[in-house]
Amino acid sequence: MSLFEEFKHSLKAIEAEEVFDLIIYRPIAFIFVKIVYRTNLTPNQTSVLAMIVGVASGVSLGFGTDIAITLGALLYLLTNILDCADGQIARLKKNGTKVGRIVDGFIDYVVSTAIFLGIAIGLTQQQNAGTFNMFGNIFNGNPYAYIWITTALAGFSSALQAFYFDFYRNKYLEIVYGKFYSLEDELKEFEDEKIRIAKEPETAGMFDNFLISIYLKYTRLQLKSQLKKKSEPDADIPAELYRSKNKLLLRILSFTGSTTHITLCIICALANNLELFILLCILPLNIIMLVIYFIQRRVYNNLLIRVKSKQV
Repeated sequence: MSLFEEFKHSLKAIEAEEVFDLIIYRPIAFIFVKIVYRTNLTPNQTSVLAMIVGVASGVSLGFGTDIAITLGALLYLLTNILDCADGQIARLKKNGTKVGRIVDGFIDYVVSTAIFLGIAIGLTQQQNAGTFNMFGNIFNGNPYAYIWITTALAGFSSALQAFYFDFYRNKYLEIVYGKFYSLEDELKEFEDEKIRIAKEPETAGMFDNFLISIYLKYTRLQLKSQLKKKSEPDADIPAELYRSKNKLLLRILSFTGSTTHITLCIICALANNLELFILLCILPLNIIMLVIYFIQRRVYNNLLIRVKSKQV
């Protein structure tokens, strides 16, 4: 794949992508990839580098000083650029691996945990130093309990919002563009990969088999926890009709995705107001998610009624 083809790839199904990804992180990552793609840098190495920089960002935020928080913000910006770059490198060099997909997801969890932990520690340091201008503790509770509880709620809210956006986006891509990959398919693919590694161990990295084993257990748990799907005629909903009814809703919901959280965190860190970031995660972003959820369910049910009554 050429660099031009990689650029075109990033524009496919553009309405299902996050705005900040499209206008900030992917273009910068594209420049980075253009510089390094002739080197021996691999997608997995880029992912690990992103994790190291992301954890360093969390550590920096944990110091709670103005300089450290600014540095943490810049490192977090670099983390997301590298996170975008690993997939671009894999497509350009055609050297992406199945394990690389697991590594990428695992690293996202590690970095997110480091960031929210760093925020809580940093705000605690500011409270200890008397430099924390707290404005959200309206009930005048214990400031340390306030810091840790609100940060934990923000972390949980961030994960939930990103999960729902990914779920809604995948459904949109399935109905509008025919892109569908079930958990059963995923499970089979990685079971086959584990068998291949057992037969050809020299082709795998040191932790590949371990990561695949963990991922298989996680996927099987997901399958067991799923309720039996009701028979809903998704395939009978005309793609363009579904697109016209959901395009705007998906675009609004995209502002609750992971890239929005990263961008808000960076902006608030540069403004030295990380309390604002955690409150944004808890209040307005959760409100957006809930409002879109109920509107989308109503729209979807109306489409199903029209399909069943042959009105489309």
